Amino acid sequence: MSNKQLYFLGSISPVGYQTKFSHLINKINYYTYILKGGPGTGKSTLMKKVVAEFDDKNQELFYCSTDTSSLDAVIINDLKTIIVDGTSPHVFDPIYPAVSQEIINLGEFWDNNKLLPHKEAIIYCTDENKKCHSQAKRYVRAFASLNSNIYSIAYSCILTDKLDGFINRLVHKLFPKGEKKHGEIEFRQISAFTSKGYITHPIADDYRIYTLNDDFFAGSDYFLKSISDIALKRGFKIIISECLALSSNTYEHMLIPELKLAFISCNFFNKLKIDGEKAINFNRFYDKETLSSKKQKISFDKKACLELALEASSAITTANDIHRKLEEYYVKSIDFDSLNIATQKLINNIKRKI
Repeated sequence: MSNKQLYFLGSISPVGYQTKFSHLINKINYYTYILKGGPGTGKSTLMKKVVAEFDDKNQELFYCSTDTSSLDAVIINDLKTIIVDGTSPHVFDPIYPAVSQEIINLGEFWDNNKLLPHKEAIIYCTDENKKCHSQAKRYVRAFASLNSNIYSIAYSCILTDKLDGFINRLVHKLFPKGEKKHGEIEFRQISAFTSKGYITHPIADDYRIYTLNDDFFAGSDYFLKSISDIALKRGFKIIISECLALSSNTYEHMLIPELKLAFISCNFFNKLKIDGEKAINFNRFYDKETLSSKKQKISFDKKACLELALEASSAITTANDIHRKLEEYYVKSIDFDSLNIATQKLINNIKRKI
């Protein structure tokens, strides 16, 4: 792992595909290139060439949750430049065209005459792909509903005084003294449903990691929201990764870049095993007697969740297989010489900012 932080552009959720990348496109003084074009038109390849060209710069890489090898966006912070795939399911368009964002249309490099003979197959594959994603959404919705049951039960069992005391002691230890103002919060997706299951990207090597071991979600969510409130009042920029495996607005992970601190949730479905600086066991922050009375229901919900997660991943895998078939049609129609010229032109435009 390097010092480049990896994310997902978004993830399937109980309401379908979700991403909060739009607010990053609106970052002050950043310029965004929005790539348009069908599957297999070279969007990911273009971004990977840009990443390699500016490898020495501070970069954030955003991958596709359906195809985890495919790059969906890159932010080059040193150059205040963003490049993002703006096609479905994550459709983005310029808000301030030519001054803050512009579209690069990779569709202009395909030959329609090579695609038209495959019209029926392309339409069929596109429709089947959508059906698979809809199926995955239904599994995730059921998955989230059960997890939300667990969360609700656990939230009523949190020993808030004990947890608040621990949070205050930890903040005193980790945060510099003194009050600041104007903290900033941004959202990134560190974890997502994929064809390989519920995956969490590794944290950059230069971060100190605190693992939040909590199979009930509520205590770690309470912890992260409390820490985030304090960090914002102290003037820190924080990065929040929400848990799309629950129906509510639940915090799962948090990064504080200025302090190189990471708080990463570990639970029964993400199955994370991280050698962090400190492991925080949240069992001690729950009323054990009350939780124990709900043990059978929680156990049932957990087991059902794991089965639903497997079905969701299976549907995503099928969708990904269909997407690759679509890519085969488009790849054969692309003028890659012209695409390479356009890629180099983009790289040259970015270099002008150095």
